[in-house]
Amino acid sequence: MQTEHRKGDDVPAWLLDTDYDDLVFHVSQAFFPRTSAWDALKRALRATYDDAVWEHLAGTTSEPFTAGEFKKIAVKVIDDRGNELMVVLPVDQAETER
Repeated sequence: MQTEHRKGDDVPAWLLDTDYDDLVFHVSQAFFPRTSAWDALKRALRATYDDAVWEHLAGTTSEPFTAGEFKKIAVKVIDDRGNELMVVLPVDQAETER
């Protein structure tokens, strides 16, 4: 099986669970770097928001968060075919692997 490395801004979606319990993935933060979904939502809301908000939602860096009870994070990446890849890291290790 071949794998292909992609940069973060070239994936359709990535999701973050900031307190992974090894059983259930709870989305704490969601990002959609390579879609125009946020543009459609902006039009639908018909409201004015700071452009930095929309750029963040389409970005590759999470908001800062406090370590939870389980001291683990899980990052789930979804590729073009809908396949999911999940990586689980202890919070202290995740902080050093930026």
